[in-house]
Amino acid sequence: MGFFKPFARKKEKKVLTREQKLKFYGFEFLKLTMLALFLSPANSYLTNFMLFHPEKDTVADAEQVKALKQKYKLTWTDEYFHSKDGTKLHAWHITKPGAQKTFLVSHGNGGNLAYRLPIVEALADSGGSIFIYEYQGYGGSDGEPTPEGIVKDGLGAYDFLVNDKKVAAQDVVLYGESLGCAVATAIAKERPVSGVILQSGFSTIAEAARDKLPWFKLFPDQAFPQRFLDNVTAYKTKHPPLLLIHGLNDWILPCKYSQEIFDSAVEPKQIVLLPNCSHNDVYGGTKLIATKAIGTFVKNLISQTVANKKATDVILSTAAITDHNLHATKPQ
Repeated sequence: MGFFKPFARKKEKKVLTREQKLKFYGFEFLKLTMLALFLSPANSYLTNFMLFHPEKDTVADAEQVKALKQKYKLTWTDEYFHSKDGTKLHAWHITKPGAQKTFLVSHGNGGNLAYRLPIVEALADSGGSIFIYEYQGYGGSDGEPTPEGIVKDGLGAYDFLVNDKKVAAQDVVLYGESLGCAVATAIAKERPVSGVILQSGFSTIAEAARDKLPWFKLFPDQAFPQRFLDNVTAYKTKHPPLLLIHGLNDWILPCKYSQEIFDSAVEPKQIVLLPNCSHNDVYGGTKLIATKAIGTFVKNLISQTVANKKATDVILSTAAITDHNLHATKPQ
C-alpha cells in the first residue's frame, strides 16, 4: 500500500458568472487605466517633477559678481516685476556702458540665477546688457513652476523690459538656455525682437520626453499638454535671425535637437556645434568659440538695425517731401 497513492481528485474548475467576469475585467481595466494615466504625459505632477528642479536659497558668489562688475564696468540691480498671470518674479538687470543690445535670458530647468554667472559673463563679453529673470518657484520669485507659467513669465519679463525699463523692442535679443529655449521661442512668436539665441535646447518636448522615457512613445503628440514647448515649428516660417549653440557631447539633450531645428528653419539661421562640450559646460573649455559666435551675431544684428533705421528714415523723408509738394501745388 505504501507504494501506491490514491488517485488525486481533479479540482473542479470554477465557472465565473457573467457578472463576476464583468467585475473582474472591469477592475483590471481600471488598474491599467490608472497606471497609464499615472505614467502618461498628461500627468502634470509627473511631468512637472521631471521638468523643474528649482532652488530657492542658493546665492551667487559675491566675489565672482564683484569681479564681473569690475571687469565689464557693469551696473547690477535686482528687479521685481509680475508674470502675465500676476505672480511676482525676481530678475537681475545688468547694464553695460555703450551696449546697443540687451539679452533677455530664459534659464534652464535647474537651480536659480546663482548658477548663471558664466552666461552673464559670456553675454557681457559679447557686448550686451543682460536682463535675466527667475521663473515662478525659482530663487527670489514667488509661486510654483508649470509649463504654461514659465511662458507667461517670459512674456512678463519682455513687457517689463520694454515698457518699464524702456529698452526698444529692436534692441532685445532673446537668449534661451536648455528648457528656456522653448520660452525664448514662445516670446519670439508673440513679441518683436532683434534676434534669438538658443543654447543646448530640444526640438519639441514630446520628442525629448520620448527619448528619455521610452513608454512615452506609446502616446501621440496630442497626449502632451506641454506640446507648445516647441523649438521647431516657429522657425519654419519668417522669424528673427536665429543662432543655435550646442555641445557635440551633450548627453542630456543631444545636439541632434539643435541640428533638427536648424535643418527645419528657414533663413536667417546659424548653428555652432562645440567640440568636447556637454550640456552644462558650454562656457567652459569652449567658452571662446561660443562667445565669439555670439559677439559676431550681435554685431550683425546691430548692423541690420542701423540699416533698417536708415531705410525707415529715407521712407519718412520721402513721404514728407511728397506731402510738402502736394500741399505746395494744391490750388488755394
